[in-house]
Amino acid sequence: MQINMNRTLLLITFIALSLSSRAADTCALYNKLNTAIRDQNISKAEAQNQVKVLLEAISRYVDEQMADLATPMTKVFPLEGYNYKAMGGSKGNGYIASGYDFFAGNKHGGHPAHDIFIYDKNQDGLDDRTGKPVNVRSYGFGVVVATETNWKPGSEQRGGNYVWIYFPIERTLCYYAHNNKVLVQPGQIVDPGTVIATVGRTGKNAAQKRSPTHLHFMVLKLDKDFYPHPENCYDYLRMLK
Repeated sequence: MQINMNRTLLLITFIALSLSSRAADTCALYNKLNTAIRDQNISKAEAQNQVKVLLEAISRYVDEQMADLATPMTKVFPLEGYNYKAMGGSKGNGYIASGYDFFAGNKHGGHPAHDIFIYDKNQDGLDDRTGKPVNVRSYGFGVVVATETNWKPGSEQRGGNYVWIYFPIERTLCYYAHNNKVLVQPGQIVDPGTVIATVGRTGKNAAQKRSPTHLHFMVLKLDKDFYPHPENCYDYLRMLK
């Protein structure tokens, strides 16, 4: 059953625009919207309108914070202690953009992402080499716009405990899924390399014994209307540490 949000759209628009200096409040609205999209509780047209409004407002907030930032374009590899060699498939062929639509939520098709596997033969979520959790890091400079921290076994939710970060400079959304612990919250500004989570085995499929422990990392590029399109970042990830 869809939630009819037409009556509240203008109010949300006004709130988002007036809160451009208060990222936490604006991102809390986006987080709720993201959950509605994930669970298919909002129409695609309504969701598109609100994504544009809220991300534009968040962009203005982030612009205000960049005056003292020296290297906003710096990027780091998403997993601490790993590099592109831990990515699944051969030369990035695990990336499949066909069939994906952000607004299809939990029922989307395709696999427009790269799975980055850790050393974890016994599937306890710890690095076999160190016996410690593996840190998930922010790919760049941005703001956390959505999280899930309460995934439970048996849930149909595929991403498990996840983090969405919006990078306004590049106009991209980055999705980090299957985490164990999420260490950030919506509205938080993150620098390249900020630890945002630890690798886990959460999510409908990732929790299964057949699935090796990994981070699901996806980049979506926003067009002029803020519609998210998959972007293959394999070649770029190969250059990062």
